[in-house]
Amino acid sequence: MYTLFAYTRDPGNRVVRFAVSQDIQASMTAYLQEQMQAFSDDCEEVSFDGNYKPDQGEMLVIDGFDDLDSLGKSVASPLDVPVADPASLSFEQIRALFFGYQEADGTWTVYLQSFDRRRLISSAGFSIFHSKDTYKRIEGTGLTLDNKLAARLRGSKLSFFSFFHARQIFDMTSYYQEATDNDIKQFSALKQVHVDNVDELMAASDSWVRRKVWLVMQSNILGKVPPNDIKAIAAEFSIPVEYVSHEGEEKIKLPADKKSLKTLLRFLDEDYYKSPLSKTNFLTNSKRAV
Repeated sequence: MYTLFAYTRDPGNRVVRFAVSQDIQASMTAYLQEQMQAFSDDCEEVSFDGNYKPDQGEMLVIDGFDDLDSLGKSVASPLDVPVADPASLSFEQIRALFFGYQEADGTWTVYLQSFDRRRLISSAGFSIFHSKDTYKRIEGTGLTLDNKLAARLRGSKLSFFSFFHARQIFDMTSYYQEATDNDIKQFSALKQVHVDNVDELMAASDSWVRRKVWLVMQSNILGKVPPNDIKAIAAEFSIPVEYVSHEGEEKIKLPADKKSLKTLLRFLDEDYYKSPLSKTNFLTNSKRAV
């Protein structure tokens, strides 16, 4: 039987467990077991680098993931975890539901479902459910379990299919970074780059732009590829790249227009490629070195 826990944003109730009746416990365990089986070990594992979107049959993994809130310990010792009480805990603070078990080698494995307020059943409204040909009112606060898992934490190894769902549960900043204002200033100061107004660039940089800036900086593509090669390849893909001359050197001018800026950053992050067979140009939203 699996004990169901909630992982919350409430510092005073970071992890709580749900006390359920015996008959509900049995049916809930069967329901969760089906989801565990769907979270297959047959998938090919791809190390997460913030730059690759997994295909069907692949999953992303982070080795050495830090279980900061001791979810594995909660699964190992459920009676040490306080019971979820709607009187002292706002269910809107729940970020994930989880359960788990101990592997044969002694490792504790935790399975997690993402959770949002759409799955809340609140006493503030008037909720009804169908039972035996009639509708009955739902009294009190409740929630609905999802029909799929978002992540698995086996010891210190985190596996997941969607980064979007994983970061709704965990703080992923240590594993996936976005450029800070200081990073953008450093990027703007590169000898290969020209920016008319750094403050305006920082203000216009949303999460997507900051991610791409960080990836371009990490790849050092501007230092590796000569400007003439960048210019030639950009022309091959019909990507407009504007240059300015400064002290005898050509610099890439970052566009003030956000759409043009994103096109340029996609290009510098090598999101464009040419098919080796058809010689057709493509744009991809995920990359993996082969």
